Amino acid sequence: MSLPEENPPLSSFVQEEMIDRASQNLAHCLAQFPPIVRLRLLAFMHLVEAPDTMKAALEITPSGSMRLILDTQIAPGLAHRH
Repeated sequence: MSLPEENPPLSSFVQEEMIDRASQNLAHCLAQFPPIVRLRLLAFMHLVEAPDTMKAALEITPSGSMRLILDTQIAPGLAHRH
């Protein structure tokens, strides 16, 4: 006799609660960042999710400082304008 493929109700409930709490904590942490930091994180997440729509350039100076420049040809929606 094989085991059922579904998670038991209690296990499923605990997983949903953990995911919900982690999402709330992450949203709280992100809200603490200044707008420019949130914008940079959003651009980086977009690069990870849709790399074919982004251009990335990494500049390294002789002193060793680095600068990552992200650009896209896709115009942001009204909700994503900063």
